[in-house]
Amino acid sequence: MINELIEKYSKVDYENLKVVFTHSSFINENQNDNNISSNERLEYLGDSVISYIVSIYLYSEYPTLPEGDLSKIRSEIVNQNSLAEVARELEFGKYLILGKGEEKNNGRDKNSNLCNLFEAIIGYFSIKIGLEETSKLFINIFKDKINFLISEKAYYDPKSLLQEKLQYQNIDLPIYKSIKNKDGQFKVSLYIKNTLYAEALGIRKIDAEKEAAKIALEKL
Repeated sequence: MINELIEKYSKVDYENLKVVFTHSSFINENQNDNNISSNERLEYLGDSVISYIVSIYLYSEYPTLPEGDLSKIRSEIVNQNSLAEVARELEFGKYLILGKGEEKNNGRDKNSNLCNLFEAIIGYFSIKIGLEETSKLFINIFKDKINFLISEKAYYDPKSLLQEKLQYQNIDLPIYKSIKNKDGQFKVSLYIKNTLYAEALGIRKIDAEKEAAKIALEKL
C-alpha cells in the first residue's frame, strides 16, 4: 500500500516527493543548484513521528504491559536495522537519488540510507495525509512483527538471552570483536567456542552486538 501511495504522489506532488528521495551526497555534488534539497529535515520529522506512532499503538493495544517492556518493544521496531530491513523488503532503495560516489559505494543498500529514507517517507506522509492515516500505514507494515515480539517475548535484550542460554548449556560466554568501517558503522563478529557464529552492522557498537546476538540465538 505504501508503494502505491508513493507512486500516486510522484505524479501529483513530484517536486516535494523528490526531496524525500534526495540523499545529501547528491546535494554535495550539485552545490550550484539551489533548487534541490536533501531529505534530512524530513528524516528528522519522520524519526519523531515513527516513535510517536509506535508508542501510542503499544500503549493503547497492550494496557497490561509495564513501561520497561513497552520501551524494549519500541526499541526493537524504532532502530536503524529494523527500519532498513523493511525498507529493503519494500524496495525503497530504487527511489533514492544519490551522488555518483554514494552510488558506487552501494548506497542503495546501506542500512543508514534505507533507514533515513524510510523516516523521510513517513515524515512526508504525516504532512500530506495526516498523522492518523500515516499511523495506519506504518502499523499495517509492522503489526505482525510487533505481535511476534510480544507473543514470543523476543524483545528482551538478545545479549542477555544469549548469555543465559550458553550458561545453561555450560558453554563459555560469547566473544564480540568489532571494527569500525569507513562509512562509520561498526561491524561486529560474534564467536562461540572459537567459531564465528554471526556478523552484524550498526551505527553504534552495542546495536551491532545485539543484532549479532539475535542471529546467534536463531542458530542455537
